[in-house]
Amino acid sequence: MKKQAVAHTKKFDELGILIVMIALFVFLAIASPFFLKVENIQNLLLQSVFVMLVGFGMMFVLTIGGIDLSVGSILGYSGAVTGIIIAAGGNVFLGILAGLGTGAAFGIINGLLITQLRIAPFLVTFAMSSVVRGILLLSTTNGAVSGFAVPEFTYLAQGYIIGLPIPVFITIIVFVILLFLFKFTSFGRNVTAIGSNREVAFLSGVSCNKITVGVYMLSGLLAALSGILLAARLTAVQSEMGGGYEMDAIAAAVIGGTSMAGGKGSIIGAIIGAVILGMISNGLDLLSVNQFYRQIIVGAIIIIAVALERFTSLKTERV
Repeated sequence: MKKQAVAHTKKFDELGILIVMIALFVFLAIASPFFLKVENIQNLLLQSVFVMLVGFGMMFVLTIGGIDLSVGSILGYSGAVTGIIIAAGGNVFLGILAGLGTGAAFGIINGLLITQLRIAPFLVTFAMSSVVRGILLLSTTNGAVSGFAVPEFTYLAQGYIIGLPIPVFITIIVFVILLFLFKFTSFGRNVTAIGSNREVAFLSGVSCNKITVGVYMLSGLLAALSGILLAARLTAVQSEMGGGYEMDAIAAAVIGGTSMAGGKGSIIGAIIGAVILGMISNGLDLLSVNQFYRQIIVGAIIIIAVALERFTSLKTERV
């Protein structure tokens, strides 16, 4: 009975945010004559995928009962690593591999510090954010990382296939892989089990520490992928690149129905959440509204989403 109620609540959450997204889409289509233009829709999708990729990783982290405040800094530095290697005459594939490896390595370090030293995820990832941002600042002491805008690299972010940006197709592939991982593998089931009740999961034979390290590695890897694509898009890496992405990623996941208390996550919801954030930002630009209002709106949405999730959770527990 309770399991059915949880499943029903999850479907209700996804349907609810889908309705919100559609309503926002209709409102912007009416409010601005430029919203439905092909170029604007392409730009909206492109803006959304960078947050979406980081949001996927954050969804796993939140579902396990953790948090990752280092993803913004990892995004920026991983993009810089890739750019530095390519600018130095290195192979594009080698640069991308190094960038992905950098993100995964920082994620593993986060996971090991959390599991082996028993330090709270908030503290570990907050400190790691500062460390990685500091390394990026040192890497950009003489100016932004640039000189890596070779065609085969920039094509990853600036090219199009059947009218859609290539990052959108990369994100679709990542989504399919992660959906399978979360829904149909023991790893995904264990992530939810640990977030629901870590002690019960451990007594059931789940290797909680390994799963936790794996989740943080995945978060770092996805942040790095987003950073590499963003670097290819911007053709330069500034010292502040990736700043604020951790909050956007949390917002995308939470708006999408992922519980900050752990035990409940949604890959599809993270997509919808990221698109909603993208539409808010895009809509403010089209309506000539100060982007500072975006921070207020996003903050308010997170509070409302968490409150609604808590309310539905309590209602489910009473069933």
